[in-house]
Amino acid sequence: MCPEFNPEAFREFERQGHDRLAESYADVFTPITNLAVSYLLDVASVKTGTRVLDVACGPGNVCQAAIRRGAEPSGIDLSPRMVEIAGRLMPDVKFRVADVERLPFEQGSFEAVVCNFGLGHFPRPEASVAECVRVLVPGGTLAFAWWDSLQRQRLQAIFRAALGEAGATPSPRIPTGHDVFRFSDTAALRGLLEGAGLEQVSISDHATSIKVDDARQLWEIGMGSLAVTSSIILDIDAATQNSIRLAFDRICDSYRDGSTLRIPIAFKIAAGHKP
Repeated sequence: MCPEFNPEAFREFERQGHDRLAESYADVFTPITNLAVSYLLDVASVKTGTRVLDVACGPGNVCQAAIRRGAEPSGIDLSPRMVEIAGRLMPDVKFRVADVERLPFEQGSFEAVVCNFGLGHFPRPEASVAECVRVLVPGGTLAFAWWDSLQRQRLQAIFRAALGEAGATPSPRIPTGHDVFRFSDTAALRGLLEGAGLEQVSISDHATSIKVDDARQLWEIGMGSLAVTSSIILDIDAATQNSIRLAFDRICDSYRDGSTLRIPIAFKIAAGHKP
């Protein structure tokens, strides 16, 4: 984290960005984040009767899966629009607008706390994890799904490569200094959980792929779900946008598999138990 990093500005940027993308995120990105849900709930031992909190719940796909297991889920998200969508899809589940650093629950409220691809969006991850541990019962499980490195997780990598080729830089309104992929490193991820006092920490790697029709579809997925990347592209001049798109289309060609594109997706599942 750079000295000039402003956690509050980053938090507000995340709130606004995910409000802007909430509808498209639910449509185009949850099929991708769903790839990790069963692993996440398995490692957290979510089953019939489990009180489980979904942190950074987005449009609520993890809570939907938890309900199918007979669990009793609740969800929080920083984005009011995400919470609105989740509540519309699951009116019987309690969703709240809340910051992970200040969860609106008493100590020991849940047997499991899970977070599906939210970890890298927390401006103060150590404080966030400590708060998640606080609301766990003794013996409860905290579990995260987070992206693997850009070398293995290529959706964001293709966009970043295109931005680099076009020489695009973030506008001043986009906060800098936060390493979204800090916990793509297994040692850093393990250190985060063990530093919060969790025991029996486990981390597993998962690799798969998604198929998309063409570069246009992948572009729509990224622009409809990646808050920082889409903001960088939308904020720059038309000529640079065009250069990014040309580079993007060319890079996508290297992932052609017959009539479609096959994009590698990789993520980590990390979990630990509260003593």
